[in-house]
Amino acid sequence: MVAEDAKKKFSHKQALQLVGFILLFGLFVGGISAIMNKFLAPHIEPLTDIISYHPFRALAGYFLFVMIASVFVPIPTLPVDLLFFEYVDPTSVIVARVLGGVAGGSISYYLAYNYGRPLLKRWLSRKNYDFVEGVSNAVSWKQFFIITMIPIINAELMAFVGGVGKIGYRKTIGTLLLAIAYRVLFVYAVIQR
Repeated sequence: MVAEDAKKKFSHKQALQLVGFILLFGLFVGGISAIMNKFLAPHIEPLTDIISYHPFRALAGYFLFVMIASVFVPIPTLPVDLLFFEYVDPTSVIVARVLGGVAGGSISYYLAYNYGRPLLKRWLSRKNYDFVEGVSNAVSWKQFFIITMIPIINAELMAFVGGVGKIGYRKTIGTLLLAIAYRVLFVYAVIQR
């Protein structure tokens, strides 16, 4: 009886969607692996050469990357942060990282404030949307500040919470500025030891 109910709930269309997702995800992982091998392999280092020979252009690209990664929350920035700390002046990296995070946080706040929950349902993953929805309904500014300072929680995701919730723009961006600066300085302190 249970097996028949499971078969009814899992249709052929869903099975094809699952197989399609697995194939597309495999192609995505393969593509990312090929790109990483091309640009980050020890014997071929065009990315590190670009950063070493053109640090100002590289910092501008880094700023844009951090800004985009702040809006599209699942994109990790830590590997790129570490690469830039290795090849560029740390003060410039810290300033570019903080300004890029604040610029991306401003965009995230604007999107959440103006377009609200319908956009966030489509934009964010289910897990991230549930987090934003749960926190934005009942959080005060002091709680928002404390949550944003916790290193486990994505600080840029909190910009969406601020835009949907009752927290104003200045408080949201000020808290993001402190949280991002704190995290970047922490990473820099750890790699210096």
